[in-house]
Amino acid sequence: MNLWRLEWLRLLRTGRWIGLAAVFLLLGFGEPLATRYLGELLSGAAGNGYIQVTVTKPQPSDGMGAYFGNITTLGTLVIVVIAGLAFSVRANPPLAALYLTHVPGRIGLLVPRLVTMAAAAASASVVGGVAAAYETTLLLGAPAVRATATGILISSLGAVFAVAVTFLAAMFLRGQVGTIAVALGATFVAVPFANLIPGIRNIGPAAFIALPKQLQLTEWRTDDTRATVVTLLLAAACVAGGLWRASRWEL
Repeated sequence: MNLWRLEWLRLLRTGRWIGLAAVFLLLGFGEPLATRYLGELLSGAAGNGYIQVTVTKPQPSDGMGAYFGNITTLGTLVIVVIAGLAFSVRANPPLAALYLTHVPGRIGLLVPRLVTMAAAAASASVVGGVAAAYETTLLLGAPAVRATATGILISSLGAVFAVAVTFLAAMFLRGQVGTIAVALGATFVAVPFANLIPGIRNIGPAAFIALPKQLQLTEWRTDDTRATVVTLLLAAACVAGGLWRASRWEL
């Protein structure tokens, strides 16, 4: 059995794909539903008293925007946790010794695991986006096709970016908890903090991650192209840095 088949079987048999699919599908079907009936729920809760709740009629962009807004947090959280568990090769010393002594080269050991995890995360993001578009069409009307398709593509690339960041953290750290903590800190603290720097505010990963929701309301801009290029280059740098670090592992 080669490592590519082993990694796909590991993804399926450990049930990690269930966690990915469940979160993205739940948000995909749930967010448009919540957007559709949130106003009625708030109005009913207010009753006939002194408090009056006025909610505008939700639009298709609201349903898709709610999905994209939540998937950047909950979806990224789940991806980082699952990727951290998958990439922590050295967390189990006996198994790590077996891998590192029987697989010729670190790239041959890690690339199948990396590609499998990235493909799974991107696929879950696409499935969730399609579910959100379907549910939005049923409840609120058809969303803008171009903006929605572009948003789904960008959200899947954002999932790959989260996988790349986690991969880099796992190559420097041994434990699963440390890897997940550092990767979460990078995605939820360092990336938003970098967005506060004036020179890269509109062209960094934070701007890229916000694009799916933003495109429901605005057109594509030049800064959006720059943010996409910067984010993909950073993802590639994380992978290259991780492979470089792994090549210097010691048993």
